[in-house]
Amino acid sequence: MKNDFSRRDFLKISGLLPFSFLAPNLAKNLGIRAPQTKKNVIIIVFDAWSAYNVSLYGYARDTTPTINKLAERAVVYHNHYAASNYTTPGTASILTGTLPWTHRAMQPNTTVSSEYLDRSIFSVFNDYHRMSYSHNEWVNTLFDGFRSNIDEWIPRLDLCLFSSYKVIQDIFKNDRDISSVAWERYAEFKKDDFSYSLFLSRLLSYFEGKEVERYYDQFPRGLPTSYTDNGFLLEHAVDQLVSRLGELTKPMLGYFHFLPPHEPYRPPVEFSGRFFRDAYQNILKPADIFMEPGGDFDIRKQRAIYDEYILYVDREFGRLYRELESSGILEDTWLVLTSDHGEGFERGYIGHQVNAIYEPLIRVPLMIFEPGRQSRLDVYEKTSAIDLLSTLAHVTGKDVPEWSEGEVLPPYRQQSELPERGIYSMRSYETEKDSPVKSASIGFVKGRYKLHYYFGYSILNSQKLIKLYDIESDPEELSNIVDMEPEIARQMVEQVEYSIEQVNKRYL
Repeated sequence: MKNDFSRRDFLKISGLLPFSFLAPNLAKNLGIRAPQTKKNVIIIVFDAWSAYNVSLYGYARDTTPTINKLAERAVVYHNHYAASNYTTPGTASILTGTLPWTHRAMQPNTTVSSEYLDRSIFSVFNDYHRMSYSHNEWVNTLFDGFRSNIDEWIPRLDLCLFSSYKVIQDIFKNDRDISSVAWERYAEFKKDDFSYSLFLSRLLSYFEGKEVERYYDQFPRGLPTSYTDNGFLLEHAVDQLVSRLGELTKPMLGYFHFLPPHEPYRPPVEFSGRFFRDAYQNILKPADIFMEPGGDFDIRKQRAIYDEYILYVDREFGRLYRELESSGILEDTWLVLTSDHGEGFERGYIGHQVNAIYEPLIRVPLMIFEPGRQSRLDVYEKTSAIDLLSTLAHVTGKDVPEWSEGEVLPPYRQQSELPERGIYSMRSYETEKDSPVKSASIGFVKGRYKLHYYFGYSILNSQKLIKLYDIESDPEELSNIVDMEPEIARQMVEQVEYSIEQVNKRYL
């Protein structure tokens, strides 16, 4: 029988009964949640999700029909920038509220510097139950660095399909890396169809294959995967997380980082082929100096599959939202929806493994669902991923940590306007933790202008590459105006170079 007893009815009765009876008995028996003094914070990150492919932001394809509707109850940020164009630095900036050249997690699959291991959103919310999960192993490497400030770190493989790796890692919890390598040598088939244990390898291969086989019809391009698991379903992760959140009584901070729509792009059957024969036309853009070798692949086809994969994200976020709402959790929760970086389908590259720093690679969605908000607010000010930590600390009544480099986002800051600031995004794939930045791709946005600043790459023959775009009149970055606006370019270059100089002083 459906329980139609509402929160409003609960509040009426609460005035007639002593709280000592009401909280532990009535609320529990009626299956409703008593309102919390402290608000939960839940951050949902979908990996490699570009704002340029989101219909909420004007994209021609209707990739986010559910999110478009939910946005009517959110603060929607239209010019939000990731701090990098790939996972490790981009995610570390969300978690620490600092830029990559500050937290120093700039190389792939690394942790932040030692001084930032206790400077993260997990340490700020030390009086909350702090949870984390990610399909992405590089994000789990960051969690490992922050583990002393995480109360519940859900193992990555727990929300993936059955895998022998999960069995071994559960047995050898303190030696997961070594045990996985040993297990692979012992039981996994090699390229020559050989393994040390013929019996175990074939037995496990059979069971793993049967598990995956159940979903062939649902995912014609194969199951979503990070390539280091046996596949996963986004809906399984959503279901298990909602169930776990419903069990918690203490205010909680949750950071949940899902892999879709990151490649491999594998939408379910209901979305597969949705955009293949539509009228959308890619904007023709010149090949970039950093284009991938042999970059003549079918960009149109890959973009279409990626857009279909976003439909999967849209559906599952909608389901997550509805489950949180129906359980009452959402009433006491700041819910954040964003990404760690974008994805590109242009100029001779697909994805984000490129040194370029164009808008589709760093402009990402950001929506904040505030407890009790029933109307939409659109924010067009330029904002950064490093602003999230400061904002969430502020709105939950905490002091903004002095080490955070971000600002409190509008509309939550007290002052109506801040002086125009520059927004940085950077990729410095080769920079180690204790070394100066000697090569990097830096995007610097200030007002209507965006500077591209590249240096230290062999392809540039020890020269700097500088481009300037008016991204308000030219959002596709088609016209480099560095020669037409030399004074603006000079000022922005000086600011970037000064920032790099200040950063490098510590490491020279």
